[in-house]
Amino acid sequence: MNTENLKKTYRKLIDESKFHRAIIVALLVTNLVSVIGWLNKSTVVDMQPPGLAERAWVDENRASAEYVKGWALYIADRIGNVNPKTASMIRSTLEPLLAPEIYQDVINKIETQVQQIRQDRVALSFEPKDVQADKNNPNKFYVVGRSMMQGPAGQPVRENKTIELEILVKNYQPVLHFIDVYEGSPRTDDVIRREEKTAEARKRMERNSNEN
Repeated sequence: MNTENLKKTYRKLIDESKFHRAIIVALLVTNLVSVIGWLNKSTVVDMQPPGLAERAWVDENRASAEYVKGWALYIADRIGNVNPKTASMIRSTLEPLLAPEIYQDVINKIETQVQQIRQDRVALSFEPKDVQADKNNPNKFYVVGRSMMQGPAGQPVRENKTIELEILVKNYQPVLHFIDVYEGSPRTDDVIRREEKTAEARKRMERNSNEN
């Protein structure tokens, strides 16, 4: 009788042991999945780019629109307000931000501009009026404003100007992949398409006129 009870007790202990082991394995798997998820999750940093009053966030390879907009404004301000004494600061500002594929081309243009500013002793100023986000590219912004060029003699030259920038985020840092400065309004994809259609229509009219 005692032997039979002992066998039942032993089997019960074995079953409980298996049950506990199953629970432990399940907990280990759950913890492992949580750790893997935590390791794969990028850290979101709440921060403010230079000169931005709004809150902005950035993680490893993306950022809020406010963050990119803040950097676009900062870069536009640095390259738009230059005089012979501060001309060399353009390179020090842009160089750490440039993507490898545009680095040399932009640096060459900066050096040419710096030499021209020093030679002509002109001062450039730029007052942003608006910052427009590209509707097809969340990383592209158009900083629109009023620029002025003032030399040692003569009247200042004023014009409407757009500074177009494409800024991506890599390893929590802004990377400038495209920059262009031109007179007039932003050259968005819609504007470029309209200009191309207008140019094609003009060519057709010229061909028809020549044929007649």
